[in-house]
Amino acid sequence: MMDFFAVPDGLDEIRDEMSKIVDIIVRTTRWVHPDAFNALPVWYPETARKLPLYDAKWETVYKNTNKLTALVSDKVEPNIKAGKAFIAALGARKTDNWTVCHIWGVDDPRFQRNNSVVCDRRYYSCIANMVWLPTPLKGFTDCVPDIKRMLRTCCFYLYNWRASMMT
Repeated sequence: MMDFFAVPDGLDEIRDEMSKIVDIIVRTTRWVHPDAFNALPVWYPETARKLPLYDAKWETVYKNTNKLTALVSDKVEPNIKAGKAFIAALGARKTDNWTVCHIWGVDDPRFQRNNSVVCDRRYYSCIANMVWLPTPLKGFTDCVPDIKRMLRTCCFYLYNWRASMMT
């Protein structure tokens, strides 16, 4: 008898359809041309996710004030510059329903550990570490080990690059 309150693993629920999902990802993923990567692999070496955001003169850190508690904290890079770098390198414009995804990113299935790769200036805006996907597919790049492995393998063969090469 099946436990009514048992929740099956989400990946088990879609395992039989995974080849269709992979096919959609393969057909729709956009990559930056290797020449663009070779010309300028890292676009914003001064920042990474969660690092403080400074004014134009690099003198003052922008601040956020919590409206409920009035606590003031440093404003940090929310993952915007990496996307700008990738879209510019691709020669495209930001558009609805497309998302820039890091290839080497969260490897914690529960998303409890900090993503140290994109918090590192060497990897955050490295265009070999990103792809452009239709937004509904972005969760697969974080959650499905086979898809992460596939994208990382493609990145290695396309750019001859992997995150561990820079450590």
